[in-house]
Amino acid sequence: MNKLNGQFLNYYGLILVKYNGILDMPQRLGETFYDWGDYQEPLVDDEDIFWKSRNFSMDVVFDERVTNKTLKSVINEISILPEFLLESEYGNFTVKVKEIQKVSTYETVSKLTFVFNERIPIFDAVLENPIGGNGVLIDGYDFKKDFGITITKIKPLEYVPSSKLMNTTVYNTSQKFSGHRNFKVFEFDCVKHFSSISELSETTEKFKKLLSLGGYRIINLNNESYNCFLTEGFKILFVGDSLIKFNLKLNIK
Repeated sequence: MNKLNGQFLNYYGLILVKYNGILDMPQRLGETFYDWGDYQEPLVDDEDIFWKSRNFSMDVVFDERVTNKTLKSVINEISILPEFLLESEYGNFTVKVKEIQKVSTYETVSKLTFVFNERIPIFDAVLENPIGGNGVLIDGYDFKKDFGITITKIKPLEYVPSSKLMNTTVYNTSQKFSGHRNFKVFEFDCVKHFSSISELSETTEKFKKLLSLGGYRIINLNNESYNCFLTEGFKILFVGDSLIKFNLKLNIK
């Protein structure tokens, strides 16, 4: 199942241990709003939305007893690959090897970490019609029923966002602030139980697809509606064998 450039890992004498960051959502790239002076305009049209490249890693074990290759030849062969397809149980990704770290070696076995760079993240999941429900909704999709995501905590909205720094250079420790403030933020602490990696990957990719769309995401919460947009992405934390956690931040228009 796990392949590098069309070759199974065992072709290189590698045994998969785990991936790190492979399901993370990258940040927005470039300007995310325009400051007109008297108000700030979020840039949410399709042509204004770009995503940063992202890094994720794969921990493996190299065992020279199961291959006729040497550790040095394997590292050399993989490190010079151009952009290639990484096939995994979490999906397929076009990546380039950024770094190979040798963690430790004991007799014939070495632990390695491959760091991959996905230059242009692609969100190509197919969104189906929402099931909806009575919980927190995003564009009509129920976090729990449609994506299996349980929101355990919501940062209260009864706060004043921080003042926005003016784009000036100063020669002391003082800083000038504009009369405007940064956007308020919905901050959700989320958990998701999953029954299989394929189910986790499918629903997570659909959720990322929704968040990557142009325009505003409409959040329905406590009989109120809010126009929101994503800038920061999120990082997945695996907890045990069937649970992930992540923190989602959505800017409120």
